[in-house]
Amino acid sequence: DAGFAKIDILSLPVLDQIEEALDLVEGREGRRPDISRIDPEDANVYDMINAGLSKGVFLLQSPAQLKMGQRLRSRNLLDLAYQVALIRPGVGVQGSAVSQFVERYRHGAEREYDHLLEARALERGYGIIVWQEQVVQLIEDVAGMTAAEANEVRRTFARPNNEHLIAMHWNRFLEGARRNGVPEETAGKIFSKINGHYMFPESHSHAFAVTAYQAAWLKCYYPLEFFVGLINNQPMGFYPMETLKQDARRFGVPFLNPCVNESLAACAPESGSVRLGLQLIKDVGAESARLIVKERERRGPYVTAGDLVRRTGLKPQVVLSLAMAGAFDTMTPNRREATWEAGLHARPSRNGQVGLPISTQDSVPRLQDFTEREKMMGEYRVMGVYPRGHLMEFVRPGLDPNVLPTVDVERCGDDQWVTVAGWPVARQHPRGRDGTVFVTIEDETGDVQVIVWSDLFARRRMELGSQVVEVTGRVSRWDGTTNVIATDLRAVPSSVSMPPSHDWH
Repeated sequence: DAGFAKIDILSLPVLDQIEEALDLVEGREGRRPDISRIDPEDANVYDMINAGLSKGVFLLQSPAQLKMGQRLRSRNLLDLAYQVALIRPGVGVQGSAVSQFVERYRHGAEREYDHLLEARALERGYGIIVWQEQVVQLIEDVAGMTAAEANEVRRTFARPNNEHLIAMHWNRFLEGARRNGVPEETAGKIFSKINGHYMFPESHSHAFAVTAYQAAWLKCYYPLEFFVGLINNQPMGFYPMETLKQDARRFGVPFLNPCVNESLAACAPESGSVRLGLQLIKDVGAESARLIVKERERRGPYVTAGDLVRRTGLKPQVVLSLAMAGAFDTMTPNRREATWEAGLHARPSRNGQVGLPISTQDSVPRLQDFTEREKMMGEYRVMGVYPRGHLMEFVRPGLDPNVLPTVDVERCGDDQWVTVAGWPVARQHPRGRDGTVFVTIEDETGDVQVIVWSDLFARRRMELGSQVVEVTGRVSRWDGTTNVIATDLRAVPSSVSMPPSHDWH
């Protein structure tokens, strides 16, 4: 029932990014969107989720959830409650349970029960155990235990060194099942459906579905504020800031380099763009960022990099990082000259005496500016993000012309052989390091999920840890999703220090 969207969920502790985004909307438009009263079946929001465009959205942003959105095609909050609950370890370990659920829920496939006594517990999960309460109900109905006894069985599966306890519970379960007319073989099949891996309580998934929807609604209708709030709360979630920047560009929200005369300490909206905050720059931090802003507000804009040094007393390494981030570009577009000019000015002494301004017109030599590639490398090094573009724009000219941009993979047919290249932004090992690996490869056009079987991973483990990898494989199109099943991969030299990828085992 969509009615539970009327709950004022913002009275609960929710994501900082939602509150911050709402504050920004209120500041710009003079009103605060009441996201506890929005239409819970807004087609535009669900279209965004179902297109796999929910990066940064609470609980809907992992690579697995992006694919689940494309498969489940949610249209209401109940669908979302299922979606957030399905991508939990306790559901995933049930063999092909997730695929079976989608086939039954979305495509009307028939469900089967090992015994009719399962029906009451499993019917709301379409024959699959999706929620913790279903485990308790299943044990109650099949073995005749009380709710407290059944919950104790469920909890036992999550305990360490639990083999003897599980054996004891199995005997009690079997005894009760026999009394209810369940054969031993069937009872064994039912008991094997219980596992100790984490899954959501039913109420939990419904409450989280509301929060996820609210975050998705903000991204859909207020993408600028959403991304400002999201970046200001990093690190969090699945993706490095560079990936979130790329996602923001797809929503028409560009990023602007930090600027000592325009930026605040944190990110802020500026003319439809995200102006990066000074505190995001390596070696600057929150304290120095606040000092820069406070001095600017007190005595006016900075004229040169040297003027900033004279007025703030920032250390040379901080000034160098500011220059590498492009924070002086509006005053001195040549970053080498900005760094040189800053070094000519004395910092205030420890007793507070301010250095006298000096003329530097004849002191700064004509220096050749950094190349665009060097600027890109510097920005990744000090910010972890390249606001104007992407690493792959510089790598692609050196690749074979047959290497496809990731956006073109969506247009390829099933089983078609392709080669793609990009930055591995996330690696997931759901079965541990020796199992199948799911790698998200990002380039300047988008991203694609690559499936690396365990034997290939064992041979190419080192290459997969590179900043840029080239993957050859065949396209797998299934149930609205597109993946590349890798048959080989190699490292591509880039000499760029990219942010660390996010790995899960």
